[in-house]
Amino acid sequence: MFNNINTIQLVTNNNDLVCNQWQKLLSAQKVSQDTVDTLNAKRTILYAGNAKVELLEQLGDGEVAKFLSSNPRGGLFSVGLSTTNLEKFTASLDSKNISYITEKEQIYIDETLTTEGGLRVVVSTFEKNEISGLLNRFFEVSYLVSSPDAISSELATKFRLNQASFDLTESKEFGFTGFHTYINDSCTDDIEVIHPLDETNTMGRFFKNKGPGLYMCFAESSNMNEIRSRANEILPGGWIGSTDENTIPESAFLHPKLLGGVMVGVKGK
Repeated sequence: MFNNINTIQLVTNNNDLVCNQWQKLLSAQKVSQDTVDTLNAKRTILYAGNAKVELLEQLGDGEVAKFLSSNPRGGLFSVGLSTTNLEKFTASLDSKNISYITEKEQIYIDETLTTEGGLRVVVSTFEKNEISGLLNRFFEVSYLVSSPDAISSELATKFRLNQASFDLTESKEFGFTGFHTYINDSCTDDIEVIHPLDETNTMGRFFKNKGPGLYMCFAESSNMNEIRSRANEILPGGWIGSTDENTIPESAFLHPKLLGGVMVGVKGK
């Protein structure tokens, strides 16, 4: 099993522009720039909460360029998970014949991981980081599939997760059903494996047009009012949630235009 969600990777058309968006809205801290040969991309790394946000901009043909061809505005490319022992983790992958590439102390697993595809995972060593900016931590990504039951079972087998801990999740409001596929014993972080039930809403249209894949991510914050204020100032309507300034909102969504093409759900902590 894993420790936590420690990285969110986004594909962008312009790393500098999207980096500025994360800094302006969420006070994310830019820490470094380099390249990822595996993805043929240049990378900008920021700290947001206790996790990293890695921005990927294509340098030429490769997985990032391929992603952009079907997602011209960029978006959520992969989820990063942490482990205390990378060597033990790669041995487990080898025993199950799961292909991966190692680069710069990260393990890249492509979207052939599941039978439906669309889920990319990058694994690195767990680090206990201080909180940076207005987010506390990322705790969930949503993965849209046709068969949540089968895919959750696949992930349990391939990553040695405790399937007995998985919770059923469903929403009439947003039109989906599936499972919280917990990645750790504490059941605090998960890949939400879900199937959209309504082709007419945003999630349903996304799945119909793009097929299986990562849809959005979720984070906790102790600064909900400040995020709301900044979001509405930057992009009117960019904060999708309560507008009552006399109360601290329990949760909301940040429009993809605010953060380089990814929708981020925020939950008060």
